[in-house]
Amino acid sequence: MSSRQTSDSAYLAALMGGAIAVLFTCSSLRHALFQSTPLDLALFDQLVYLVSQGLSPISSFLGFHLLGDHAAIILYPIALLYKLVPSVYWLFFVQAIALAAGVVPIYALSVQAGLSTKYARALAVCYLLYPALFNINFYTDYRPEAIAVPALLWACWAGTAKRTWQLAVAVCLVLSCKDTLSFTVIALGVWLWISESRRVYGLACIGVGLVWLGATIGYLVPMLRQGQPGGVVFYASMGGSTQEIIGHLITAPGDILGRIVSPDRGFYYLLLVLPVVTGLHWRQALAAIPAVPMLVLNVLSDFEPQRDLIHHYSLPIFPFIFLWLVRSLQHYQHQGNRKWLTPRWLTVGSCIAFLILAKYSYFWTRYLSRVSYLDAAIEAVSRVPDQASVLASNPFCSHLSHRSHINSIDNPLTQAQLKTYDYVLLDRPTAPGVIQQYLQIQNSDRFKLVYGRAGVTAFALKKEDPNHVP
Repeated sequence: MSSRQTSDSAYLAALMGGAIAVLFTCSSLRHALFQSTPLDLALFDQLVYLVSQGLSPISSFLGFHLLGDHAAIILYPIALLYKLVPSVYWLFFVQAIALAAGVVPIYALSVQAGLSTKYARALAVCYLLYPALFNINFYTDYRPEAIAVPALLWACWAGTAKRTWQLAVAVCLVLSCKDTLSFTVIALGVWLWISESRRVYGLACIGVGLVWLGATIGYLVPMLRQGQPGGVVFYASMGGSTQEIIGHLITAPGDILGRIVSPDRGFYYLLLVLPVVTGLHWRQALAAIPAVPMLVLNVLSDFEPQRDLIHHYSLPIFPFIFLWLVRSLQHYQHQGNRKWLTPRWLTVGSCIAFLILAKYSYFWTRYLSRVSYLDAAIEAVSRVPDQASVLASNPFCSHLSHRSHINSIDNPLTQAQLKTYDYVLLDRPTAPGVIQQYLQIQNSDRFKLVYGRAGVTAFALKKEDPNHVP
């Protein structure tokens, strides 16, 4: 290895190490402050924990098997870490590593495109400063598809470089994260075929993506969800089933076009490209082909959080914006254009975009709001036995999810379901339905108050209750 390669490797290792530390610290702090996402983190933590203990990974939050939640096979190998020490912090650590690891394929793609070491290093920094990367890690706690981000970039490099086995591994890793990433792999195949003249690799990706699409979205997920496909609820305005939605796409082109060109969607497009817009060239837009399927799904959705830079829905999109940026810089270099677009300017521009669009301010504007009751929350959680079935307010769920039976009080529950819990841990309720359930529990003669301070209350089942359903 030459001295330059050694220097570059050390640079990337330091960059990646620093990013891992920042990302892991931010997500861990948020969790420690009882500000985790109401359901998602508890859901994944429970599923991984159950797998690690050799128990059936049936989510008590959703009521179906782990693979019914978007066929996230990647959770099985992650469960090996829980065998060492069962801790939710493994999820934060794995996600931090995955997101930070993207600097390696970004650097490799830059060198592959013939860019100088200075540009390759600058693009690696720009990638880490992309606001959505920080925001998603900080705001949505953990998502399996975060692991797909470096894998998608790796697949782009491997396919272009004709590295067959590396492409195969990267694609398999992507597909193991989420069923809908089948669409991204299919579009990746289209890009390899059309733009990169890699017909065999392109056809292979298209074929594998179609097979996985049919196996998961077409069969496995609906089977495990008692016939209900995943995610259809986000497109309810277009139909109540996959077939109805597809029919709407065909028969109502005016509605589809209206959604695509609406002002709020336009603002979403702007948010995605704004951090790197000065470096993009329209002639290299084909590099963004693999991003199109997930972009379309986000744009057509009724669910507004699919169109921002803080939720996880943009994770499969922004890697290809950086691929577009790399190819644009290659184009400028060949044409002798935009000589002012130096590595320093790219870095400064990304720093400005990060300062404007990154949600680091959430730490003191939102997440510190629970400091006043933090001691009470920790004490209440510590009073719940390890194997007890628990009903809890959202902030506590991810701190109690290492058990087979746990649910959120924010989920509507029947009287029969309420009888299945040993402990109830509650925060101050706000929603009318939650307040009603809260009052039912508070006034019930089935539970006794075992803790109450700073708005946190814990109830335990009276041992003599004859109606308890274990």
